[in-house]
Amino acid sequence: MHKGILIAVAALVLVVAAAPGSASVARTSLDERTTGACADASCFSLVSTVAFSSNRDNLTLDVRHPTLRFEVYLMNPVEVRADRSNVRRLTYNSDGDGFAVLPPDGKKIVFDSNRNRPELGSLPCPVAPGGTDDPSYFVSDLFLMETDGSEQTLLRRGGSSGTWSPDSKSIAFHASASGAGCPSRSDPGAAATDSDIFVANVDDLLAGIEQPRNITNTPDKIDDDADWSATGRIVYTAHRVGDDITNPLNPQGAVSNSAELYLVDADGSDRVRLTENTFEERAPAWSPNGDKIVYSCRIGGGFADFEICVIDADGTHWVQLTDNSLADLTASFSPDGQQIVFQRPVPGQGNQLFTMRPTLNQDGTLPTATQLTFAPGVNLIPNWGELRVNDQEPAQ
Repeated sequence: MHKGILIAVAALVLVVAAAPGSASVARTSLDERTTGACADASCFSLVSTVAFSSNRDNLTLDVRHPTLRFEVYLMNPVEVRADRSNVRRLTYNSDGDGFAVLPPDGKKIVFDSNRNRPELGSLPCPVAPGGTDDPSYFVSDLFLMETDGSEQTLLRRGGSSGTWSPDSKSIAFHASASGAGCPSRSDPGAAATDSDIFVANVDDLLAGIEQPRNITNTPDKIDDDADWSATGRIVYTAHRVGDDITNPLNPQGAVSNSAELYLVDADGSDRVRLTENTFEERAPAWSPNGDKIVYSCRIGGGFADFEICVIDADGTHWVQLTDNSLADLTASFSPDGQQIVFQRPVPGQGNQLFTMRPTLNQDGTLPTATQLTFAPGVNLIPNWGELRVNDQEPAQ
């Protein structure tokens, strides 16, 4: 799901020197029981897994832009190991890969990549708010791959932040309505200035027999950050065109306090505005049963930092879960709904992944966040899902 959101680039691109003797994550470092002689459905199970992006293995890679060091990884968040052997690297290149999402059936991964980005200086677009870099770095396409990182295939040019349908057959994503919109922000996977939410069948995209359907079609708004619920509803954010401005407190970031949460059906019907306030909401994600939504909220508006908030699917019972001076972003629920994972900057480490309960404590105090990843390397844009594994194959 998880989305074209504002990212403080200063934290995103922090390079932390590798510790002496540290090793890169091996391709076989995570339980890889995904193939085997047994093909019966009873031989397979779904294992709690976090997909995320990291530059941990590319800290010294010579690239023209720091975001090009980021690759896609999978992590078993239950069996955290000091040697990082609970982590598997899936992409190997010198491009920016991120926003990876597992489908409900755990068989494939949709993700963003800027590997087909325009040549520097060739994009007829101005520098976007929140940065000073060539906008071509922030043009992403949607790709599909197997859960072992093989068969990386282009799904859609100019699409970003994919999310899977409940039957794992279709995706929703944001993309330029005209096909020629410019990045609205200097963020990886940024929505275009004419971005809408689209839906498409994955097999039809691969076969080239279907054009994605625009289900929001709002020329006066920038629609992005879609997430598809188990009940079939899609949540997304929308803000006014031209409302993205550079944050003077953090020049490597943009702000849009007109961004609100909306709900819509997959055919574009029954659109409902879920929030109405004066501060920015970003990166919504559904709970497993579709009764709650977790998202990033710029409490107080203006240029305040983001906190993590939760709201019921009908727009009631809004709860703030964090309260600090840090940018808490890209939250998503665990498959059992008992935890959320999100990114938070750590002094000297850049962004790292944290987990916490999605509710207040019984005494009304905020839940405690537990750090899940550590330097060397920055870790961000997590999405918690389930990986389909073959129980007949031994763990490696």
